[in-house]
Amino acid sequence: MKSSKLLVIILSLPLLITACTKKADVGDFDSAKWIGDQSGCLNQRAEMIQDLIKIKPNLLALYHKSIIEVLGKPDAEELYERSQTYYWYYIDPSPKCNQPSENPRKLSIRFTAMGIANEIDIK
Repeated sequence: MKSSKLLVIILSLPLLITACTKKADVGDFDSAKWIGDQSGCLNQRAEMIQDLIKIKPNLLALYHKSIIEVLGKPDAEELYERSQTYYWYYIDPSPKCNQPSENPRKLSIRFTAMGIANEIDIK
């Protein structure tokens, strides 16, 4: 009897974990186009700025995994105090590009120690 209860708990655990992950509602935001413009080098991200502003509130409270599904891997990241993490996505061509912008805009996302986006800003 004990082993069957334990088996049910073990089999249910992955369902509970994935059920807690919130999916991003990004409407018609073109994630593939955003992800394809690594470091903003193609200027496609700059063209998408209004779409990005529109979905910005929907990205709050998402786990980092959901953010990566929408925006791809960040161009830069930093582990901050108290296990907080920052992700940066260049909107304008970054210093890594052949023709970098002088002061490129960046999308900055701060995550709590639990991996939840709690601050999103365009700088």
